[in-house]
Amino acid sequence: MAQAWTEQRERSNWLALRLLTLTARWCGRHVTRVVLIWPTALYFVLTAPRARRASRAYLSRMLGRRARWWHVWRHFESYGTVSIDRIYIHLAQQHRLRIVTHGVEQFTAALSQGRGALVLVSHVGSFEVLRALAAHNPDVTLRIVMDRETGAKANAALEAIGRGETQPVIDTSTADVDRALRVQNALAAGELVGLMADRVQPGERTVDCDFLGGRAPFPASPWLLAGLTDAPVLLAFGVHRGGNRYDLYGEYFGDNLCLPRGQRMLAANRYAQQYADRLATYVESAPYNWFNFFDFWY
Repeated sequence: MAQAWTEQRERSNWLALRLLTLTARWCGRHVTRVVLIWPTALYFVLTAPRARRASRAYLSRMLGRRARWWHVWRHFESYGTVSIDRIYIHLAQQHRLRIVTHGVEQFTAALSQGRGALVLVSHVGSFEVLRALAAHNPDVTLRIVMDRETGAKANAALEAIGRGETQPVIDTSTADVDRALRVQNALAAGELVGLMADRVQPGERTVDCDFLGGRAPFPASPWLLAGLTDAPVLLAFGVHRGGNRYDLYGEYFGDNLCLPRGQRMLAANRYAQQYADRLATYVESAPYNWFNFFDFWY
């Protein structure tokens, strides 16, 4: 049974996250991984039963055999490593990472039309490397639509490091009625608006898709919003390839997506399935990059 990811409490604490950020900043990636990430991954294997079960079930699906505890450890360790690199991006130290881009001209082509674009991202690898791309292009503003209350401790720790700047976001933690208007304003200003397209918020409308051999709920809101704004829709996947290496893939999905009145959910389902198929391709290419540690499938 698919489980609401927001049911899982944030297990980290601010002090531990602060220690992680300071160690990453002053001691580097290798020391931080060995001293903090490796034992922390083992700690979660031992003390996070729901996340452990979800990881094992997912990895068993991907490996075609029962996943062992060391597979789960590697899964958690991959998440921790990507979290370190997220810190470097927030510190504007992208030079520590080797990011190879593929198809990112899709972003500049969409913005050349004089309007913004919706960029669908996911919990595969690191969507933060997309921020690194924007940092190298001062004319590009990336604004992520996100729930700041979920993972509030991690967000606070990241904002406390380095420059004291907050990342431009459109907060969904409050049920305000002007959220779509703020997205439209950002698009009108020529900004890229990033939307998580692989997790469902509580109370959000969903569509069921075939995904990696099972049925899973996907959010309908990215597609309904695309139909409302008529904005170009792009896909972005930042896949961690080991060490400090990332591949950032950009794909053009469509423009002026048609969601006919009376058939909007049917059209949203069709678009979501197309997205799920592309998502599956990247998950299959790097299984340990999947960072949804909850019951995803029905």
